[in-house]
Amino acid sequence: MLASAFGLGCLFAPAVLSQQAPAPPVPAPVTTPAKAKKRHVSRHDRVRAQEAFMRGAKDLQRDLARSAMDEFRRAAQLDPDDPRYSASISIARQRLVHDLVQQADKARLLGNSDEAHADFQEAYRLAPEDPLVAQHIDEFAAAASPASNGPRHRSALAPPVELHPQSGQRSFHVRINERALIAQVFGAWGIHPTIDQSIGAQVIPYDVDDVDFAQAEATLALATETFFVPLDPERVLVAKDTRENRLRYEREGTETFYLTGLSNEDQTAMANLARQDFAAKTAFANPGQSALTVRAPVPDLAALNSTLQSLLQGRSEIELDVVMYEVDRTKATSIGAILPTQTNLFNVYSEANSILQQNASLVQQIISSGLAQPGQWEQILAILFASGQVSNSLFSNFATFGGGLTLTGLSMNPATANLQLNSSDVHSVDQIQLRVLDREKGSIKVGERYPIMVSEYGGMGGSSLNIPGLSSSGLSSALQNLGINASSLASLATQALPQIQYQDLGLSLDVTPHLLGSRGLSLKFDLKLTALAGSSVNQVPVLSQREYQAISSLNIGESAVLLTALNRQQSVAVTGIPGLDDLPGFADATDANSNFNYSELAIVITPHIVRLAHQKTAEQMYLVPRGR
Repeated sequence: MLASAFGLGCLFAPAVLSQQAPAPPVPAPVTTPAKAKKRHVSRHDRVRAQEAFMRGAKDLQRDLARSAMDEFRRAAQLDPDDPRYSASISIARQRLVHDLVQQADKARLLGNSDEAHADFQEAYRLAPEDPLVAQHIDEFAAAASPASNGPRHRSALAPPVELHPQSGQRSFHVRINERALIAQVFGAWGIHPTIDQSIGAQVIPYDVDDVDFAQAEATLALATETFFVPLDPERVLVAKDTRENRLRYEREGTETFYLTGLSNEDQTAMANLARQDFAAKTAFANPGQSALTVRAPVPDLAALNSTLQSLLQGRSEIELDVVMYEVDRTKATSIGAILPTQTNLFNVYSEANSILQQNASLVQQIISSGLAQPGQWEQILAILFASGQVSNSLFSNFATFGGGLTLTGLSMNPATANLQLNSSDVHSVDQIQLRVLDREKGSIKVGERYPIMVSEYGGMGGSSLNIPGLSSSGLSSALQNLGINASSLASLATQALPQIQYQDLGLSLDVTPHLLGSRGLSLKFDLKLTALAGSSVNQVPVLSQREYQAISSLNIGESAVLLTALNRQQSVAVTGIPGLDDLPGFADATDANSNFNYSELAIVITPHIVRLAHQKTAEQMYLVPRGR
């Protein structure tokens, strides 16, 4: 928001003519040579009168009305019979009266009340019946009224004076001098101009069709190289556009701009902009109130106001819809067969005889109980194995071949076949909305702050000199009665003080949008993944960090996708006979155990424009007068 308060920098109260309003002065009678009594005019006087008349005509052409009137009077005195001289005196007197009234207005505008009073009094003495004098006499009489004897304020806060021209459009096709052109153009809309003496009588062409007052005012200023200062809604002062005239006549205004939300540096930059680019005489920044007070000519204030409004629109605002997908997958398989890897060959009678001899007492018990006869060694072995008193891996799983004393046993480990699959999938979704300014960095952090001890401070070693209260703790009897002793204080003095630093672990994403127009933008990504590496140096854990940076260009409404692998582990173990799975037809004769763990992260970012500032490539151009 931009708020402003206008005030005129130079406002003047009407000049006071006197403490009491005097009666209008009686004009001095203008005497002309009597026609009743004619006198003889010599040829020499006629020539001198003609020369005075020519000098007066040249002075009148150079806008020297007072000198021209004196020359015309001298010509009339030398040759009273010529009627041209009397008529020329009236013309010069009217021109002088008009000049005196305009000088009185300018003097009153500049605050020179005495000069304004003297000029108007002279104009009234010369031509009291002149309409221009009659139009201003009420203003000067009001300024000299008795009510003005009290305290007077020479200036007051007020908005800038604005002209109130008549409505409608006009056309002009003339070729006349500058003063007459100014009077004709302003008079067409009912505005009475006060023309400064700096404007000459150069003849210039002026051709415009169907223009309103604002257009006519602008074209007239360019054609005549002048500027205008409104005196009241129906009168205007016109002067040549020079630096001296602007410093003398141009009114200034004071405006306060409220720069809410800007830093002190930005407010100072705004004040420098007003002083350097708009030539403001005074530009004061008040950071405490976030305000900028500027004093400058009113047209420059209008241009500065529009410029600051454009600057204070700020940057465009963008909303980023961020969706994070994390996929954790674990897969463990065990497929194949495990064949025996060890085989034992043994003589069945030798192994059985060894078992019977080792368990002779048990064999006698079985025979005495009648469970088996002495020669039935197969039954005796079966009873021993079944009772659990005897165990032998060779007879747990075996096969025999041969016969008689060469009966041979074959024992092998059991074979297994595996067909197992363990799989787990975990999906997590996190949705975040982030609103940032154009070219402003937005940050997203997901994780934890891990404490890391970077240093440790402990007590210094003891001294050989023990001075209570200096090198060791000295205790009073009151502290000893409270249970505080020197040993406890010494332990506190030597206690280690750790220095902790917190480290961000997890995901850190910085996104910086940059608008490329009304429909496109670019996104700058800075992705960091930080985790503990599992090792440490001097008890300080080692961190593993991965970083990814990129710039992506896309249209409004499109999405940018970031994919990264957080973790990926794979292991395969083969159990079986080496080289057997390489033989044709024995691919499944070994057991393969595989473990596959991985985690992936997908980030989808979709930008939306919340507020679009500075849609145009350039703001409106403001013309600053060259007389600045």
